[in-house]
Amino acid sequence: MAGFLNRSMKVAIFIDGSNLYSKLKGLGIKATSEFYYFRFANYLVKDSKIIYVGYYVGQVHVEKNNPRSEELYSNQQKFFHHLVTQIPNVEIVRGHIQNYNGIYKEKGVDVRLALDIYKFANQNFYDRAIVVSSDSDLLPAIRMAQTEGKEVEYIGFSNSSSIAMLRECKCKRLLSYEDLKPFEKINSVSI
Repeated sequence: MAGFLNRSMKVAIFIDGSNLYSKLKGLGIKATSEFYYFRFANYLVKDSKIIYVGYYVGQVHVEKNNPRSEELYSNQQKFFHHLVTQIPNVEIVRGHIQNYNGIYKEKGVDVRLALDIYKFANQNFYDRAIVVSSDSDLLPAIRMAQTEGKEVEYIGFSNSSSIAMLRECKCKRLLSYEDLKPFEKINSVSI
């Protein structure tokens, strides 16, 4: 934890988009599509230098004869626009959404996120990684980044944290609604 408040540290933020979405909703944040993500990112790093913000999410595709997919696609594109206009140089890393007889599942996102956590650590791209996800599938990559001498901070949420992530990450924070309230857009419509 020695470098935790070091202002010269290079910090990479890895956001598991669907995980963050569900945690924010669970805490009562209504308009996640209008959440102030850039302010949130700056809050997470304190005074350190953000060198990377990756938002990892399944890409919605329009399906033939499926008006709901058109609506979901349109909403996701508006959200992506919100992210790129708000966070300088954000990288939206897309997996895909698979339709299993009407049940949609995100595929390929966790693998991309885990690979980037480790790959960037191995390339000495960052000093500290902030991982906004409670998905314990990321633990092998987190362990590998830590063996490369990188600090990895787990950002969890008070309404449902990961015991495994809390145990493995030396730096950790659990955020509550009160912590996130300053980043919520007031008087907006939920999407």
